[in-house]
Amino acid sequence: MPRYFFHTRDGEKFDLDDEGTELPDEQSAYNAAKELLTAMNIEKLPNGDHISMAVTVQDAVGGEICVATLELHTNRP
Repeated sequence: MPRYFFHTRDGEKFDLDDEGTELPDEQSAYNAAKELLTAMNIEKLPNGDHISMAVTVQDAVGGEICVATLELHTNRP
């Protein structure tokens, strides 16, 4: 089964996934990236008026599969 690596960015903090996760295919990795980003969002919001998060998925040879991002900007009058 292929191994995928989920690197996360939360603002300026960047975490490399050095273990990876075995998943059946790229579609499963894509879905897992969205789920991870959703979990990061729930954990962090609504702290503050700006947030920027991303999950980058790479395959075992370092090829980028996808990048899921979330940006929040709120402005008060």
